[in-house]
Amino acid sequence: MLIPVAAAGEVKRVLIIHSFGRDFAPFNAIGLVIRTDLTLLLRQPVVFHDVSLDAERGGTAEDERPFVEYLLRRSGAPPDLVIANGTPAMRFYLRHRDALFPERPLLVSGIDHRMLDGIRLRAKDRVVSVDLDISAVARTILQLRPQTTTIAHVLGASPLEQFWAGEVQREFAQFSDELRLLPPDGLSLDEMRRRVAALPPDSAVFYQMFAVGADGVQHENEQALASIRESSSSPVFGLFANQLGKGIVGGSLFDLRQVGSVTAELAANMLEVNRGSDANRHVEKQAPAFDWRELQRWGIPESRLPPGAEVRFRPPSLWDQHKVPVLVGVAIVLFQGALIAALLFQRARRQSAEEEAAGLSGRLITAHEDERRRLARELHDDLTQRLARLAIDAGRMERASDAPAGVRPLREDLVRLSEDVHALSYRLHPSVLDDLGLVEALRAECDRVGRHGEMRVEVNTRDTPDAVPSEASLCLFRVAQEALSNAARHGRASAATVLLSPRDRGLQLAVSDNGTGFDPAQSRARASLGLASMRERVRLLSGHLDIESTPGRGTTVVAWVPA
Repeated sequence: MLIPVAAAGEVKRVLIIHSFGRDFAPFNAIGLVIRTDLTLLLRQPVVFHDVSLDAERGGTAEDERPFVEYLLRRSGAPPDLVIANGTPAMRFYLRHRDALFPERPLLVSGIDHRMLDGIRLRAKDRVVSVDLDISAVARTILQLRPQTTTIAHVLGASPLEQFWAGEVQREFAQFSDELRLLPPDGLSLDEMRRRVAALPPDSAVFYQMFAVGADGVQHENEQALASIRESSSSPVFGLFANQLGKGIVGGSLFDLRQVGSVTAELAANMLEVNRGSDANRHVEKQAPAFDWRELQRWGIPESRLPPGAEVRFRPPSLWDQHKVPVLVGVAIVLFQGALIAALLFQRARRQSAEEEAAGLSGRLITAHEDERRRLARELHDDLTQRLARLAIDAGRMERASDAPAGVRPLREDLVRLSEDVHALSYRLHPSVLDDLGLVEALRAECDRVGRHGEMRVEVNTRDTPDAVPSEASLCLFRVAQEALSNAARHGRASAATVLLSPRDRGLQLAVSDNGTGFDPAQSRARASLGLASMRERVRLLSGHLDIESTPGRGTTVVAWVPA
């Protein structure tokens, strides 16, 4: 845990002695985290001096004297704290502490508890230790691959590695009935690669570390692990978390970055006064974690993993890769679906309203025609007859010898009034349409228009059936009547043609004139009552109406209704 402190005082000097190279994995993670976290914790400048031991050094005082002199010259002012990263660094510093910095506290990091046996530290010295559970590696191998019979131990030839070779043999002795351990045998990296490549079936590899081979070559940055993994014919297991993803299958691993973080916190406590406890710390191993790619490579089912195990490096599913576009697409589809549903609902309401309006319009037109028919019949059968009788009576009075002088004008007015009422009755509803049918009604209308105006009208009713439904007859008659009226009144036409013929299981009426014509676009923008009436009548019978007109070239009205 990072514990912020106030900035204070002089620059702190920290000497870090690395057991191997500064970049040697896995211990390089400890030094990197120490430098980063300690600077953040102290919130003041920290000068770090990093030095590394020669891994294959024999360890005698005479061999190490030049390195001690080098440390004294490089350090300048004595460090405020010495950090030994690993067992070789701790042992080196304790051998030469009196010659180096005897008054400065020592902090030992990343060391197994086994290495503390026989070690005498001073009162101000502190330790961050771990317990490398070697036997847990064997248990993990047997749990994931129960058929395993042989384990090849990969380890270098440095003194520290030689110590761990013996420890691993001792820990694995409890599995001797199930497993055969191939010790490192002080091989070079090339020789170790050939060994793991030729392992028998049902084998596994335990890669611990490989600092120095038997040929004296040092290896850093997990280069040895990558080579072993590439050559091995069996799965590779390890101890440290930073090896996961670089070739090992996994297990209960030690996170040396956490060791570095704990070391930095303890170092801050040792460098600052009143920072709380600076007791020794112990870092536990992590929960089991495994590399999905290695599990797939070696055919290890996830059902064999221990409870609560974490599987890393699993490739993202299609959902994980495209979750955002899919959610956006689904949202768009849902929005469009809602919009379409709303539009369909509005369309249904509009269609219902249009149907109601059409029904109302049809009822209005029917009621209008019924009323016109009733008025026409009353005018024709009642008023016209009464006016005719009055005209006859006036004629008799006119022929009498003692008739008043004003009887003749009265009779003439009555005759004209009777004719006007008869014409009004015809315009309201021509009785000839009910009595003689559509063809005769059209002929009578055309004759009437020709007699009362200056427009010549020709009628052609070729092949028209005698029996035409009353609704169709009335519709086509009103269309012809309105078209002729418009031609004479607005178009000032001198000639017109009315053509009635059967077409497409219906009747088609075409009324053409040679009048002034008009612009249909402007007509639709300012629809007249007559044109609207024609369109509505035709629509109510499921027909269609077309009007073609050009200014100066006349007009043609074509109406078709099913019959």
